[in-house]
Order: sequence, then structure tokens, then C-alpha cells
Amino acid sequence: MDIEQLNKSQIVLLTLLISFVTSIATGIVTVSLMDQAPPVVAQTVNRVIERTVQSVAPAPKGQPAAAATVVTQEKTVVENESNLLSKAVAHASLSIVRVTNTQDSSLLSLGLVLDAQGTVMTDGAAFEEGDVTLVLPDGAHVRAFVTKRDKDTGLAFLQPATSTEKAPIWTPATISTDNTVLGTSVVVIAGKTVSRIAPGVVTAMPADSVIDTNITAGSITAGSPLVNLDGNIIGVSTSVSRAVSDSGFLTASVLVAPSVAKK
Repeated sequence: MDIEQLNKSQIVLLTLLISFVTSIATGIVTVSLMDQAPPVVAQTVNRVIERTVQSVAPAPKGQPAAAATVVTQEKTVVENESNLLSKAVAHASLSIVRVTNTQDSSLLSLGLVLDAQGTVMTDGAAFEEGDVTLVLPDGAHVRAFVTKRDKDTGLAFLQPATSTEKAPIWTPATISTDNTVLGTSVVVIAGKTVSRIAPGVVTAMPADSVIDTNITAGSITAGSPLVNLDGNIIGVSTSVSRAVSDSGFLTASVLVAPSVAKK
């Protein structure tokens, strides 16, 4: 068949056939490459957000309104990892408090708010028995006392003291229920007086309850939370996790375990 002898309709059909075959081939190659890509790459690609905007085109003159056609436009917005990281830190920071010494206001550790009553989970090795002061994200100061310690995890649980003053607003942390895998992009939140962050990836699973990262030990504070790019807590630094690895964190599965999460 001589392609020069094709009429317009045949050329259009041939063009559509080529486009269809090319689309199938592109899809097969893309799926194959995604299966072979490292988790961190696949995670970024999967964060492409497709938004569909529909508009109704007016019906041609002489045609009923029902003949109007719907025109669909697709717009792809790619959110880069730095933006995702910033949003994750902003979300998680609402649930992070500073545990300080009541006498001299020095930082002891960071803590995570667990519920609307102000129960806080932190690194128990950072202080002995007695009261401490919690500094909330909005700057409010609240005295708190240890209600429970868990030797297996190194976690301590604090309860704020009752007060006749205006009750503070507590924002419970979102603890991830998904299994963390190697290559997951993460960020640790630390800092003695101001928040400091250090991004990294999960590099190993040295123990059932501990995940390791490539974040340096100097960037981690006692009780520092490990956050994924969704802003969910996937780990916490305690004396138990640091005994396994200087850059290790207790996994979220331990944090939400009934024996730990309940007083």
C-alpha cells in the first residue's frame, strides 16, 4: 500500500493507530522502570498531582442545549521534595513541645503531644523524677509530671498539671501506621532553643523496633521525632534506640503499641 495514495480519513486513522501503539509501549516501559527505581525516586514520582478542570462549551447555533460538549483539560502540578519537606515540618511542629528544666529553663528533650488532654511522650533518659516545664509551639509554659516510664523503649509519659488559668491548646501528633521501608525520605526535628531540621533517608533496620538513618548524631536531640514527607511521625529518638545506633529511632509500631501508648 502506497501511503501517498491514502485519503484524509485513512491518514487520520493511521495516525490514531500509531499514537495508540506508542501510548501502550510508553506505559509498559514506564511501569517497568518504576518497578526498578529506588523507593525514594518512586516516592517522588508518585507525588505528581493531576488536576482535571472541566468546562462546558456552548452548543452550536441551531443545536439544543443538550448538545453542548464537555471539554476536559488536564493540568499536571509537580510538587518538589523541598516543598513537601517544608509542609511536613510545619505539620509535625504543631505537636512538638520542648521539655525544659523548671529551675533554669534549660532544654532536657523534645516531646510529642499524644492527645487533646496534653499527654506528652518523650525520652525518659533526659531527666530524673520530678516536675518539668513544657514549652508549647505558641510559647505557652505548662508544668508537667511523669506518669509512666517504659524501660523497654526508654519512653517517659508526662501529664500537664491542672491550672485555673486558660487551658492550653494541645495538637496531637499523627503517628504513621504504614510500614517504613528502606530509602524512605525523612526529616528529623531538633534544636535546643529554635527548631532545626536535618533531612535524610532510612538506611537500615538494625532491630525489630529500631530504624536507622543517614542523619548525623549531632543533628539529633533527645526525644527528636523522625517525620516522613506526609508530616507523620515514624520514629522517636530515645536512649534505647541510640544504644542500637547513634542515628536510630524507635519505630512508629512501638510508639502506638497498646502497652506503651496507654498509661
